Amino acid sequence: MPPLGPASHFWWRVGDAVPLVLSIAMASSIFWAPWTNTTAAILAVSLSVFFVYWVIRSYSVGVAVFVGLRRIRQWTVTDWHGKYQAWARTRSDAPAWDWPRHIVIVPNYKEHEEGLARTLRSLATQANAEQVVVILAMEAREAEAAGKAERLIAQFQGAFAGLFATFHPAGIPGELAGKGSNEAWAAREAHTRLIVDGHDDIARYTISSCDADAVFHPRHFVTLNYMFLSAKDRYRTFWQPTIFNSNNIWDIPAALRIPDGLSGINRTANLVLPFSVKFPTACYSLSWSMLHEIDYWDEEVIPEDWHVYLKACFTLGDRVHVEPVYIPVGNDCVLAPGGMTKTLKAHYEQAKRHAWGATDITYAWNATFRRGPLSIGRRLLLALALTKTHVFWVAQWYIVTLGILVPAKMSGTFGASMPLWWTHKAFHIPGPGWHPENIVNVDKWLAFDKTGVVEPNMWLNFNGLLIAICLLPLVALIVFETRTRPARPDWVTGWALARQYVMWPAMGFITFFWASMPALHAQWRLATGKGLVYKVAEKGTRQMMAATAADAAHHAAAESHAHAPIPQHAVAEPIVMEARS
Repeated sequence: MPPLGPASHFWWRVGDAVPLVLSIAMASSIFWAPWTNTTAAILAVSLSVFFVYWVIRSYSVGVAVFVGLRRIRQWTVTDWHGKYQAWARTRSDAPAWDWPRHIVIVPNYKEHEEGLARTLRSLATQANAEQVVVILAMEAREAEAAGKAERLIAQFQGAFAGLFATFHPAGIPGELAGKGSNEAWAAREAHTRLIVDGHDDIARYTISSCDADAVFHPRHFVTLNYMFLSAKDRYRTFWQPTIFNSNNIWDIPAALRIPDGLSGINRTANLVLPFSVKFPTACYSLSWSMLHEIDYWDEEVIPEDWHVYLKACFTLGDRVHVEPVYIPVGNDCVLAPGGMTKTLKAHYEQAKRHAWGATDITYAWNATFRRGPLSIGRRLLLALALTKTHVFWVAQWYIVTLGILVPAKMSGTFGASMPLWWTHKAFHIPGPGWHPENIVNVDKWLAFDKTGVVEPNMWLNFNGLLIAICLLPLVALIVFETRTRPARPDWVTGWALARQYVMWPAMGFITFFWASMPALHAQWRLATGKGLVYKVAEKGTRQMMAATAADAAHHAAAESHAHAPIPQHAVAEPIVMEARS
């Protein structure tokens, strides 16, 4: 397989600086561009184009989510076996329904054992569990890995077509600790066990990559079975289900329900929208033949999902694509023991790790300008989509939140050069009009007009009107996001329920600190060559956290008791108590 990355370390370093440079340039443009006529005119046109795009995208996402949720309801009640039988009757070469096997790799490191058992229970309740092979992809460096795997295998033995554990060694040269390197080891071990030694047919297998906290819908793998058997090009297809961070969304701080809830909504919309560039994310499936053909996941890469798709596309050509699977998969939100502060910090670290996917920008652009089977149009599409995603991850917050206010105030108050057609406030609607430039004048704080800090009316330019128009789809997304959650637990009070909606006006503040800033941090580390240490996000439910805390307290008490001096009068007491029982 030809190399896809840059030929020299120098070009890697240059490429790794590109995301940061583009992000900072775009985010900061609203502060420096208004000061000259030329740059102000370019900024005015660019912002107007962006906000027109924003309106189109906002309404498109709202419609797409409605369509996606409706498809989910339909797909989860479809008789996929019966549908395949009807399809196969017209094709003499159609394989038998039970011909495929579906490998599920569950990579994990220091995960809650109950969390892993929850994932296995969701797999054991599959309508075709007898076609599922589960691999517990353990890390050898975890002291409890062997015992944990042994207990889980004993608990679920006989529930699947196969269940076994692999143990990824630590310190292999050229590898980075992470999901991709663990999965690559597990898949190669499985190839030796099932294909080389077991003489099975690799062509009948799919491989599903999932997170250790994934909870699968009971009809997930009958749906995948149908799609694999009926696919026009099953050996060049990635199958992507709809993923919602819904398992423990009621357990996390209300502020984090906004980004975590919206992530599932946006992923659903992206699968539906016909013009979106689709990438596999977190939990996805593909044929084992294709994965083997591209030599599995790259062990030196942390963000494995988009990368393995890029690798497949650039190696195998235009036939490689993503097919939506409208079956929900539940994942956990970040929830750290020790309270809200630690959970907020852990959420930041997870967002930073996700944003580390910016490393693929260098990879994609260098592969774009090398010879290969992928068409030039598709190469540019993938590289541009990847770059746009990561640059907007940082810059979008500044453009949407400050892109009207800052240039307008610079022109109206400080004499910047934004053109009159852009600054003209032709639209007057009810709502809070903000005048932050008046904060420095204490005597104006109580004036509720244009001379104060806030007034009851908004005077909008064309771009401001476009943003106001987007309030309707935002309300729709709030409703859709609420409907995707599991039923509210009894312990969630009415005030706690109301508090989540009170948090929505603070969405700008929340997304700045737990979306834009972590992405900027990741790009800064990438550009400066500092790298990233893979940290497993702390997840689980309140019950799991309580059980972990109780186990830790019990262990600490046992350790303390073991090292404490034993009073002479107490030595015989345990024996007496044991005899009584």
